Amino acid sequence: MNGRKVVTFLLNPYVLLTLVMLAGAGNTVVARATVGEMPPLALSFWRWVTAFVILFPIGARALFVQRHVLLAQWRIVVALGAIAVAAFNSLIYLGVQHTTALNASLVLSVIPVVTVALSWILLRERANLRMVVGLAAGLIGVLVIIARGDISLLVSLDFNGGDLLVFASVFCWAGYSILLGRLPPGIRPEGLLLAMVMVGLVLLAPFYLWEAAAGARMVLSAPNMLGVFYMGAFSSVFSYILWNRCVGIVGANVASQFTYLNPAFGGSLAVLLLGESLRPYHAGVLLIFLGIYLATTARRAVPKTARVDEP
Repeated sequence: MNGRKVVTFLLNPYVLLTLVMLAGAGNTVVARATVGEMPPLALSFWRWVTAFVILFPIGARALFVQRHVLLAQWRIVVALGAIAVAAFNSLIYLGVQHTTALNASLVLSVIPVVTVALSWILLRERANLRMVVGLAAGLIGVLVIIARGDISLLVSLDFNGGDLLVFASVFCWAGYSILLGRLPPGIRPEGLLLAMVMVGLVLLAPFYLWEAAAGARMVLSAPNMLGVFYMGAFSSVFSYILWNRCVGIVGANVASQFTYLNPAFGGSLAVLLLGESLRPYHAGVLLIFLGIYLATTARRAVPKTARVDEP
């Protein structure tokens, strides 16, 4: 394979979407690996500071050129920054303090199902029987994982707090996907992401300072700093920009199916790098996959995401 073919292969949107899912799965594993050394809100704050430093020279021009469009949509931009930057990853980092990276990856795999449910509720999209069955199967799969296969936990509502925090983050990403569809077409992804990061950092700063004032301290070791850089560069700038660009090429329905790879990558990395073990209750992911398949193959299953232009 010559150099041109390699470049063509790497620029294929399906290859890029696969890499985006791999980068996102690594985010959960790194967060779990730094438990006890990197407080969750500090990890989230410095991740996005790193992303801002990397993104500013890339997205500043696009932000300036399209400032009037973004200002006209400031409510949506602020909401996107709040839920996709400030809340989404912070909830995951708080969650993995109390649950495994494998569990977190599996719970996150329900994102497409929750997106369909919210679009059904908020956007009044019609749902057929196939979609309803898919939603039910996916949510049951998540409950199996959260309850660790113990029905008594469901009866007593004695869930693992970490799993519930990660599950809460699912609604943030679903809301992000829905709100993207409310933006006008043609917004450059790097400019939009830069605006979102700026909003998110402003909202995160008070919580980070509160955490530090409460006595939480970071261990400034080389592995931890590399982890923060990885999150800022790959799980933030790389993943968010390429996700939006690929959605503009192949469409939201096709792109959303690559979310299926997140638990596969996350679970594999957790087992290989963190020594975590597969448990029988992790079979709940089969129900999640069934639910996602049924929901996303139903007519109009996933709301249309904002199209973004190539640079």
